[in-house]
Amino acid sequence: MKTMIWEQIDKNKAAGQAILERAEAEKRDLTVEEAREFDEVQSRLESCFAQLRKHDKFQEDAATADAVLSRLETGGRGKATSGDFVYEATGERAALQPGEAFRSHPLVAAHQEPNEEHAESQYGNLGNMIRALSTTGGAAVVPTIWAGELIDLARNKSAVMQAGASIIPMDAGVVKIGRLTGDPTAAFRAEASVITPSDPTFDNVTLTATTMSTLVIGSLEWFQDANNADQIVKNAISKAMAQRLDLAALYGGITTGAGSINLPTPPNPRGVLAALNAVLPASVLGGAANGTAQTAGTYFAEVLDTVYRVRYLNEEPTALIWNAKLARQYAGANDTTGQPLRLPADVEGLPRLMTNQVPSYTQGTMTNRATDLFVGDWKQLLIGQRLPITIQVLTEKYADTGQIGIVAHWRGDVQPARPAAFAVYRAVQGAL
Repeated sequence: MKTMIWEQIDKNKAAGQAILERAEAEKRDLTVEEAREFDEVQSRLESCFAQLRKHDKFQEDAATADAVLSRLETGGRGKATSGDFVYEATGERAALQPGEAFRSHPLVAAHQEPNEEHAESQYGNLGNMIRALSTTGGAAVVPTIWAGELIDLARNKSAVMQAGASIIPMDAGVVKIGRLTGDPTAAFRAEASVITPSDPTFDNVTLTATTMSTLVIGSLEWFQDANNADQIVKNAISKAMAQRLDLAALYGGITTGAGSINLPTPPNPRGVLAALNAVLPASVLGGAANGTAQTAGTYFAEVLDTVYRVRYLNEEPTALIWNAKLARQYAGANDTTGQPLRLPADVEGLPRLMTNQVPSYTQGTMTNRATDLFVGDWKQLLIGQRLPITIQVLTEKYADTGQIGIVAHWRGDVQPARPAAFAVYRAVQGAL
């Protein structure tokens, strides 16, 4: 491209010089027509030099991007693409890859504390650690290997994580994640016209850790005697974490209009629906005063509208999320002869995940049947995971009943990286 711009510069310089030399040879001033042609040559030269400066800036940006991508490729975790998220401060890959264990992420491995090995050898597993704390009370930071198990269990239980949400380990309370938001563009041009370079565009998403806590209560005897206490406690904690993350990821920032949900920000992170309400309300469909009931002949219209709202914005959905009652409503759809209706191909081809964190609520005359449908490219949902998880054992609060409380403190954030990648249909009818 730079060579072609210089060719245009040389061509215009030659044209301008020819005009001047012709007038000089004839020992006269430029004619009106020659002056106009000379001004046009000067204008084209100025445009070429402007394009040259813009091209040099493009090259600088491209070199920066190449350096980032090079670091990603040499990390041994697969080649990067323009859709990869990176830590703005280092350019390293930020998101966990599908199936990658949390503790295997390079940042997590690099920040393992030296005393963690001592805790692992002293206690053996998380259950034994809790048993030890149950006699003394107090709190402890969970070693990375056990914290990773909790996080991975939560990933398996969370609908948004199963849908492909990007898990971002955070080594600080505030982390900026850089991403490429626009690729260079191409255009046809007339012969010998100046080529207009286009710049890739970059921005960042800021993740700010807030605290989520979950409480598990059991008897002192159970914690001391149960052989499988370790797995049961981990499952209970991870399930509670997963459910709350689903709720925050979908509804964080919503305080009215979805039944009993009341998730103000702060302290809750802002989820998909609140983000769309704020910056892209056209992707929030439905919401009729009395809800939207399915109609024979166009039974899946609301689902298709939500799927294609994402596609209209040049994004590609990877999954839809609904609750069990809405899933039942569509599973029970029959035609006039009583035969089950087949899902449209565009819906059948999408993973359909259920979470009852999506509520059923009353919308006008639609009593306790209205619910919401979420569709999106879920890898564009960032879930920041602050590295330490803290376990606190409460021995005094429940002492009069012979019980122990276990509080797990999780810190992190949820941010839709690209709101256009999501759409929500509000108050569509679910089954009773």
